[in-house]
Amino acid sequence: MLHALYYSAMARPPKPERKNELLEQIVDHLLDKTFASLSFRTLADGLGISSYVLVYHFGNREELINEIVRHIEARHDALKPENPEGFAREDFRRWILDSWNWLLIERNRQLQRLEFEAALQDAVSLNPRGSAMRKFAYWHSFSADWLVNQGMQRAEADSSARLFTTSLYGLQYDYVLNQDRDSVEQALHLLMDRFFTGLDQALSQANR
Repeated sequence: MLHALYYSAMARPPKPERKNELLEQIVDHLLDKTFASLSFRTLADGLGISSYVLVYHFGNREELINEIVRHIEARHDALKPENPEGFAREDFRRWILDSWNWLLIERNRQLQRLEFEAALQDAVSLNPRGSAMRKFAYWHSFSADWLVNQGMQRAEADSSARLFTTSLYGLQYDYVLNQDRDSVEQALHLLMDRFFTGLDQALSQANR
């Protein structure tokens, strides 16, 4: 009987709008939980639905987690500038600060925690999603391209952008872990100042 219900459900194509609605409910449910504790049964009980609804839309636990991670990561899409060309220094600073203030929202802090958990699991997975690496590569590449557009040599820009991007991730981890907003914000402003100082020094040396 259970197998019949499963195959009957799988025979009907899932509705994208219902799947997206479920993902929003799932993400809200996970704000104070971990991926490690996630199963179809615990999730179904928490949402007050049948586990067959989850099987119908997501197939298995691995695909469910993949969909959740993609859904969480997609929230960053609205923050991504198209390209660094014509991006003045104040534009770059404002972009970083606006992105940071957005992260400070409690819901986003919890989602960042889940992202970190998923990224660490991905590092030892036999079938890694690779999305965390692609996300890091985007922020690093954008920052490096911006530095090059400002006049820095590519090799130095790549190293400076990696240090900057890695430091931003570290500050995010600091905030997720310690929730000390004032201290982390002070460190962020210091990081920004040193990032621009490094750029000025590189341009000064290049013009000698």
